[in-house]
Amino acid sequence: MMLSEAVYGFMLKWDRVFQQKRTLCNALRIAFCLLLNPSRNTITQSMVYGGLEDDDWSLYYKLFSRSKWNDTKLFQPIIEETTAYYPNNYISLAVDDTKIKKAGKKIPLTQYYLDPLSPPFHPNFIYGHRVLQFSALLPLYKQITHDLIRQNIHLHVCRGVPVAVDNVPAVKKPGKKATPEELEEYRVLKGKNNLCLAFLERAKQLRKDYDVAGADKKNLLIVADGSFCNSTVFKAELDRTHIVARCRLDAKLCFRDTTASRRIYSPEKFSPLEVRQNEDIKYKKTKLFLGKKRRKVRYKEVHNVLWQRGAGEKELRLIVIAPKPYKSYGNKQLYKRAAYLLTDNHDLSAKTIIQEYLNRWEIEVNHRDEKNNLGVGQAQVWNAESVIKTPALLIAAYSMMLLASLSCFGHSRGDNYLPQPRWRKGSVRPSCNDLVNLMRKELRSTDSLQESLKLFPKRSENMLVNQ
Repeated sequence: MMLSEAVYGFMLKWDRVFQQKRTLCNALRIAFCLLLNPSRNTITQSMVYGGLEDDDWSLYYKLFSRSKWNDTKLFQPIIEETTAYYPNNYISLAVDDTKIKKAGKKIPLTQYYLDPLSPPFHPNFIYGHRVLQFSALLPLYKQITHDLIRQNIHLHVCRGVPVAVDNVPAVKKPGKKATPEELEEYRVLKGKNNLCLAFLERAKQLRKDYDVAGADKKNLLIVADGSFCNSTVFKAELDRTHIVARCRLDAKLCFRDTTASRRIYSPEKFSPLEVRQNEDIKYKKTKLFLGKKRRKVRYKEVHNVLWQRGAGEKELRLIVIAPKPYKSYGNKQLYKRAAYLLTDNHDLSAKTIIQEYLNRWEIEVNHRDEKNNLGVGQAQVWNAESVIKTPALLIAAYSMMLLASLSCFGHSRGDNYLPQPRWRKGSVRPSCNDLVNLMRKELRSTDSLQESLKLFPKRSENMLVNQ
């Protein structure tokens, strides 16, 4: 089965999202064009790629601005498909926020944000949207196929598949001439609308979505970075959902007080850095999947830890990952930074939690693919509904392309894809460009799929004339 036909079959499950068949056909057509457009990924340029330059261009803009459909329901078929990849009693998700640059000052939901790529000695700002994304971390290393030539190399590690996207704008701060009433309103709105609260709402909704998909007996394990390691997240009561977050090295931790007093928290505080430097707590060793093979990882683990300011009386686990040496210059050895993890999960082993933390890098790969390869955010839309639905449709199509490649060709990069350039020989899994290039070739040569999507009409007419 061809990849483009498998993606088209996945997209047909959107019939529960769009009320009219005509709207569904337009959504499928523009989703293919946005996914495969090689130029600047605006709606009109995507129409030109699909041979729709003679159609009414406003039809596809109205699809996002006027049609009544819920963008969150686009990911329900994706959630149902990802449940089959988790053989254990938990489902691992990664969460992270990213910024999409915009230029128009009147585009809704835009704001100035700190640029994460700016140097530490000179913070810069970018103007655009803030997007919160969840990605399912498919544990492909549990379905390993060994390379017969290189016995120490494993072909599959993990693959991140986006399952939820939200536009989370920050509350704009009033100017210098703001009245006390405006400043008070800003403080109230800032406490009700922030990234962590949006994360909790989406986590609860994902729990319901996975229950509908038949994974009601599996817990959710959400892996996050330091942005979500705070009291808002750890003090929240989430049903069958656990958090793993990277914490600061100077966080004030303690144990429960064991004296006869009514005190809850022990007065003796310690930090994750002190745990790493404490030689009485011995390192444990294990091997985990990282990169293309299993690598040695050293870690320390402390149970029943209390974080008074962050989690209250909820008992946590502290996991300290030792720095990893990676290169040496003469007598100087370079190390990667140590990692400090806090989690409220007490059932999974430390090895499993560290592995999921390492797998979290896949959501960064998703962000890179969406921005650099697919051009998320390049569409020039100004409607309040369009700025949310347009990137959601493209990201959902990207997720379906990843799942279709796994179901059609398996986990590794075989002979079904186009030949690699010389500088990429040895790649063990298909990249986003590999999948997109293969779909472009298939779509151009498949008349039945072109007729179903009504793409390249002039090319089809010329083929009929030549025949």
